[in-house]
Amino acid sequence: MKTSITTYRINIKNPVYAEVLSDENEGTTYGEVKSLGEAQQAQITASVASGQLYGNGVIVDSSAMLAGLSMVLSTTKIPIEAQVDIYNYEVNDGIVQVKAGVKSKYIAVGYEVEQTNGSRELVWLLKGRPQPINSDVKQSEANINYSTDSITIDFVRRKSDGMLKYFADEANPELTKAQADAWFKEGPSKPVPANKKVIDENDQSETN
Repeated sequence: MKTSITTYRINIKNPVYAEVLSDENEGTTYGEVKSLGEAQQAQITASVASGQLYGNGVIVDSSAMLAGLSMVLSTTKIPIEAQVDIYNYEVNDGIVQVKAGVKSKYIAVGYEVEQTNGSRELVWLLKGRPQPINSDVKQSEANINYSTDSITIDFVRRKSDGMLKYFADEANPELTKAQADAWFKEGPSKPVPANKKVIDENDQSETN
């Protein structure tokens, strides 16, 4: 792989999700890419399977492998329509009804990270089931206190190919502009190819 330009992460933005419609040996399909609001922070923690082999009273070998990923995404506010969609909540006359025991959908989550030279890191986490949303709501006192939402999502390997995550960096010259422009246009069934065509939303014509 070619050498990247030196740059540093400074901001996370534009979190999105796409429902996992199917995940079989033949492939994984996704629904429409939709907004998760405005990002504040994403913490990604690896789940690791590890083991050690002892011989003659000492460790003679050890192994560790990536088993899954856990994400805590903090946002200003997760849109109500996203909550209804992800958690299969019922809605009657604009009122969301949350029933105990309702299971959330599997989703992919994507976001971008701005860097100091103007480039971006682009990320898709491919298949995870969200836990219920946590909200931090405060009263305003001498100053205004904003309230926020956070969501924890446990990501597992896709059945179709064992994949957990796709990510790319515009600071690396191997990533093309076409790939970066197409990254969040559709769900991450496959890595975006270098010659990906992007549909212009204004005139619906295809350009490289």
